[in-house]
Amino acid sequence: MDCSSDNSDFLSLESSDCDSFHSIDSSTPTLNDTLSSIFQNLPKHFNVVHINAQSVPAHHTDLLTLASKDIHAILISKTWFNPSLSSGTYSLPGYNLIRNDRLGTRGGGVAIYLRSHIPFSIISSSPQPPPSNAAENLLIEVLLSNSKLLLGVFYSPSSSVDYFDSFEDTIDQFSPLYKNTIVMGDFNTCLLKNDSRSRRLLSLTHSYNLQNLYLNATHKVPGFTPSLLDLIFVSSPHLVTKHVQLPAVAFSHHDLLHLSFKAKPPKQKPTVVIGRSFGGIDHDSLLSDASKIDWSGLYDLPYLDDKVELFTSSITNLYDKHAPLRRVKLKHLPAPWLSDEIKRLIHKKNRAIAKMRTAKSDTEREKYKAVRNRCNTRCRDAQRQHIHDSVSNGDTSKIWKFLKNLGIGRSAQNIISSAIDINNLNSHFTCSPEFTEREVEGCILSISSDAVGWDQVSRAMILPILPAILQVITHIFNYSVTSGKFPTSWKDSLVIPIPKRPDPINFSDFRPITILPFLSKALERLIHSQLSGFLNKNSILDPLQSGFRPGHSTTTALVKVCDDIRRGMDGGQLTVLTLLDFSNAFNTVNFEGLWLWVASLYEYLSIRY
Repeated sequence: MDCSSDNSDFLSLESSDCDSFHSIDSSTPTLNDTLSSIFQNLPKHFNVVHINAQSVPAHHTDLLTLASKDIHAILISKTWFNPSLSSGTYSLPGYNLIRNDRLGTRGGGVAIYLRSHIPFSIISSSPQPPPSNAAENLLIEVLLSNSKLLLGVFYSPSSSVDYFDSFEDTIDQFSPLYKNTIVMGDFNTCLLKNDSRSRRLLSLTHSYNLQNLYLNATHKVPGFTPSLLDLIFVSSPHLVTKHVQLPAVAFSHHDLLHLSFKAKPPKQKPTVVIGRSFGGIDHDSLLSDASKIDWSGLYDLPYLDDKVELFTSSITNLYDKHAPLRRVKLKHLPAPWLSDEIKRLIHKKNRAIAKMRTAKSDTEREKYKAVRNRCNTRCRDAQRQHIHDSVSNGDTSKIWKFLKNLGIGRSAQNIISSAIDINNLNSHFTCSPEFTEREVEGCILSISSDAVGWDQVSRAMILPILPAILQVITHIFNYSVTSGKFPTSWKDSLVIPIPKRPDPINFSDFRPITILPFLSKALERLIHSQLSGFLNKNSILDPLQSGFRPGHSTTTALVKVCDDIRRGMDGGQLTVLTLLDFSNAFNTVNFEGLWLWVASLYEYLSIRY
């Protein structure tokens, strides 16, 4: 067997070797404390943990107490995840969750929690559900400070699965591409036995220069012979500074494996945002200075873009004085409901289950149940209180943002008919009444978004001084309409890619979110109000259109379809429903043809008027 018992860098703690696993004394060290003490002198090494979790949803609280800045990757076998469970719900603060869920059947699944500041890419993941002759695996490429590393987690559902050929194919395809490889997992092949499975696994790994690190039995069930199922394979054993084996009774009968690899992880850079603090502003002084701005030069400017540029620079200079830009470091806080009291209860629960498994008595079982129930109740109460407090602040946008963090929620074109009188359409826009200050003010106040466009003029900057600048904004809006031009600077936007799925891989897994300048939204909303009023007044919209119309929605569309089907059935008619779903529909528009049509319409209006 490829392991040596004489290994000064190997540490194994058995339940019988440590009083902490036989006492419910809260002063004994927790699993996380034990790991931290072992690796506290190795902060610049890449530290990896593997655990057979037997359901992450059931042990998420235990994972929260396990995670720390000293552990860079947590490899999980038997996650029991499925696609309906959101990654956000079972996230760990400061980590990215990479998953390969078991599909079709309950149980199984593998995953990797990787520190969020460490770049990675998914190299390979086993097909799901796994074939009968294959195991589950997930391989990622990890970018360290001066090197790349292949990191993998492996899980075989049982000792009867002949996964060796598929495992060899995976290793053969990717391992030669990397100088350093680490593979950990539950292989369900006991290396304490000198049988055909153990010999085949060791022969296979030897052929690819992967060495098995020495471990004692890692799977210990009372009443059964201990077995060595959880394994660590590395391509560079000389870079292994320490590997540890610890009982993890809070999760399963499998030991937790921890490896410290002599490779420097990238230094975590603090997340720094640049913004203005509006909390300490003297509003009276701000409004006084805003009212003193001389806007006479703006009214005299002949070009709209110059007006907008002068307005933007004046507002920016005003706030540079009263709320200057400053750099703020963001902190990744732990689960807000995980108090010291709850951590002590979790620690107490883990000690109770260890004592129960050792003593094997009904008395200890009842003691464990009492501690477990008290701990679970306290955790649920704390989570519920945190959720209640977070959704009771009255701010709808913040409530939905919080709910999305919990994993709740997701995230036709009409051609103008030739029957429309072009003269009336042109007359409507050329003779539109000017926007009043009251209309502009109402429109600005109706916009609730705090998103900041590229011009950095936000809602929070406009509202406090709106009485002093309302006349100027109204002038710019009216000048835009009468000149037939939209401010060039307001056409630019910030486009942010938002993932449509928990673990995006392809470009199509993102959707773009466009953030426009705040005042451009107000101008567009006012113009939209005039345009929609004209369309409704002249009955131009199709009466069956449900999209982009007030009082209509997908519900009204479904009601109409269902009503048509029922009428057809009542009339004895044959009903056929055809549904079309256009992917990336906007980009399928013939923009050249659309532009030619708009240009011809503009030319027609220019000749007549």
